[in-house]
Amino acid sequence: MTRQKYVSKELMHFVGRQQAEEERFKLLIQILKSGWLLHEPFNPTRSSRIQIDTDALTLEDIISPEMTCFADIPIDDLSLHMEKYSSFGVSFSKEFLVRLGANPVFYIVKNGAVVDTIQQEKIIQDGKELHSPAYKEEHTRDQFFHHKILEYFHTMEKLKKEVTDHRLAGLLKQMDDFLVKNIFAFLKPFDASKTDGDKDNYYMEREWRIVGNVKFSLRDVRRVFLPEKYAEAFRKELPEYCGQISFT
Repeated sequence: MTRQKYVSKELMHFVGRQQAEEERFKLLIQILKSGWLLHEPFNPTRSSRIQIDTDALTLEDIISPEMTCFADIPIDDLSLHMEKYSSFGVSFSKEFLVRLGANPVFYIVKNGAVVDTIQQEKIIQDGKELHSPAYKEEHTRDQFFHHKILEYFHTMEKLKKEVTDHRLAGLLKQMDDFLVKNIFAFLKPFDASKTDGDKDNYYMEREWRIVGNVKFSLRDVRRVFLPEKYAEAFRKELPEYCGQISFT
């Protein structure tokens, strides 16, 4: 069966975006030897946390999950992504990461319109009176989500303080935890007006997330990405690695 080429069976994670090339190589080796992909503050014993800022002025600043990110991009189409991030990285099978809780993000078009009001317009066609919805655009999607999510957190906090029934309080907490950990933590705003090559066009990344750190063994690594000039040094550092190597 023919397979669509715009997604991959592997999910990629590139390292050392802000570092010099030699430091990126050292970081890659450190990650592979330790068996940990760590988010900030890079502590494997720390459980994942999700920070909520109800004073945030932008949608992307309301929810800040401690997360590990991956890109779902075919191997042959990674050049644009590597230009933005790094030419050093690792990949794992999608199946392996799904078992650890990986999920695609929910992309939100920041500059898209939200229909907040629907009115009926009368139309006469072939002598018959028809009604068609007329849409009134009142907010950008960024403004709409920002307002509604803040409204949710303020309302939920108020309800938690007012509810005295322990069972109902427990249900509220369960609902809040579910939405924060499984929905809000996976929201990803992006600007649809950006070009494909723009460093701020996040949609092209086809991002997946795991809330928390990722523990793995060397045999779980499907592929390693690095410039060919580091091939000999890599094999000296990790002679036991038997997965694929893609030179970047």
